[in-house]
Amino acid sequence: MTHGKSRDPDMTHGKSRDPDICCVRTPHPSLVAAWLITPALRGRPLVLGGLVHERGSVTTASAEARAQGVVEGMSLNQAQQFAPDATFQPVDEEATARVRQSLLLTLHHFTPDVAAGDDPGCAFLRLDRLALRWPDRSRLLVAISRAIDAAIRVRPAIGVASSMFVSTVAAAHATAAVPVIVEKEKTRTFLARYPIDVLPLDDDLREYLELLGIKTIGRLQAISRPAFRRQFGQKALEVYDLALGDDRRRLRPWRPAVRIEESEPLEPPVDNTQALQFIARALADRVSAALLSQGLGTRAVRITLNQESAPPLQIEARFAYPMTTAGELFAAGGVRAVPGPACRGEQRCCAAPGPPDPVETRMTELLAPARPVQVRVDADGVPTHLESAAGWQPVTRVLNRWRIDCDWWRSPVSREYWRLLIDDDLALECYCDRASAEWFVERVYD
Repeated sequence: MTHGKSRDPDMTHGKSRDPDICCVRTPHPSLVAAWLITPALRGRPLVLGGLVHERGSVTTASAEARAQGVVEGMSLNQAQQFAPDATFQPVDEEATARVRQSLLLTLHHFTPDVAAGDDPGCAFLRLDRLALRWPDRSRLLVAISRAIDAAIRVRPAIGVASSMFVSTVAAAHATAAVPVIVEKEKTRTFLARYPIDVLPLDDDLREYLELLGIKTIGRLQAISRPAFRRQFGQKALEVYDLALGDDRRRLRPWRPAVRIEESEPLEPPVDNTQALQFIARALADRVSAALLSQGLGTRAVRITLNQESAPPLQIEARFAYPMTTAGELFAAGGVRAVPGPACRGEQRCCAAPGPPDPVETRMTELLAPARPVQVRVDADGVPTHLESAAGWQPVTRVLNRWRIDCDWWRSPVSREYWRLLIDDDLALECYCDRASAEWFVERVYD
């Protein structure tokens, strides 16, 4: 086990390394919401679930209240006896949902491989697919921590391991300042020291294990798998596998509802196509700026014109690949002719994801500036491997290829673009600068 240090991942030629699962743990989102609404509550005993005189139970409590004996599920009256100086509040469900959404959105900006944990203050993301963009894992973890702090004003505890279960245990024993990173080959040793209570045991199995004197995971690991199955049954093998660090669960990706919308009031009514085109271009500029600020692209754009004495007119365009620049958005969705009555009210431009195809999903991350990358090519100049922190990764399929030559009379730009599927897992767009023969990655698709 290491604390906050990066490592050189093991990899065989042409094969991906074992997945790095990062568990990000924050205080309960309802606590974070209460602190954001009332900053003075930070550092003080706080109990959420209702007012002290109400008949209810504790949903969650701050560390200061827990230190006085308050636990989740106890009655509010009992909690008040343990922590008489605590502040009691009901849970703000709407604010809690916003905090949860902010946490997941922040992580989604790093990678689409994000999953919400069963614990409301817990989320997971895969790090191994970020090796190309973040060769230094320690810097990535620092960036994740800072991004979360900027979004919800708390520093998370971070655990990294080869499975969801082990990364959860690691995060539970990490601090906001120092992440806990568990190397795959040290997983069993890491888990051995902890009590069996960290495993998802039912009451019967826990009682049986304790009767046998098995109180730590290390003692459980000493039993062979066949012997454990004979003693406790087939269903208990899932617990045994977790004790060895083998978690067969996979991330269930969380997807944000992405919709970027801009509008412009039209008062008095406008009946001039040129004026509408001017306004549409301004809206496209604003939508483009919002996309660029989040490192995203869109596969659909819709312009809605509210007409004075007729139903709203909608102009919609879809793209084969994600678009970002205002020129691209306007060229496809610009107002060229507006039949019928004058337009008034609002002109609205909305960018939203289109239906995904088998390889490329809704949005894409733009790398600005483009990142240098080492590429191996075959005799025909077709890329076969790209190098990342995970080693040389094979190109599974060439999705598209095109060439750009422009500004030849001033500063020549000559690039050959390739849209590639890497290791059957990651779609990206790269180009070769034909003047320098250097390669760069420009887009990475969700």
